[in-house]
Amino acid sequence: MKEIRVKYTGECRKCGAILEVGSIANYERYTGIFCLACTPTDSEEIRTYRQESADRKADKYEGWANKRKERATAKLNSYPEIRHDWAFISQPGRIPFRDRMNQSDSRAVESLRIADKMQAKADSLRHIRVKGDAEKRWQGLRELNIERFKVGDIVNTGLYGKGTILKINKKTAKIGNTGTSGVYTTNVDLAFLSSVK
Repeated sequence: MKEIRVKYTGECRKCGAILEVGSIANYERYTGIFCLACTPTDSEEIRTYRQESADRKADKYEGWANKRKERATAKLNSYPEIRHDWAFISQPGRIPFRDRMNQSDSRAVESLRIADKMQAKADSLRHIRVKGDAEKRWQGLRELNIERFKVGDIVNTGLYGKGTILKINKKTAKIGNTGTSGVYTTNVDLAFLSSVK
């Protein structure tokens, strides 16, 4: 959240208090504007506000995608009696009606492609991330690896190759590796360890 001086009259997204021009408020593009007392600090509360905004935007994209799909499908299914007439389709020479139909079909196919992009955009908007999500994911991997591995196991460290676990700490593991210059040890984040195949 960024502290700003309000340029336009608005209202707090949480309590509905009127924010006059010149007053101090907190603002974030994806959550809205809040008076200083109502500014959300909890990541789950911030996620709720962001999710509401993202859902509204995603609903618009889905609506646009559905309209495009309906119109494009109707165009692709127009003139069913002609579409299966192979004499009309394969007749040599230029037939203006066939040209118009083919151009209409190519526009409809392009519209379907755009509709798929809009649907993908709507789907991606529905997955909101807030500060701390990445760390939670890494911590989940660390906890999983603490249960999987023990001292003495040979693991793949990713960057340093294969090595033997010498010690397991809260977030890292001390790994002993054998390189061209002899044996050396390094600390590796537990999240990066994987089984040797």
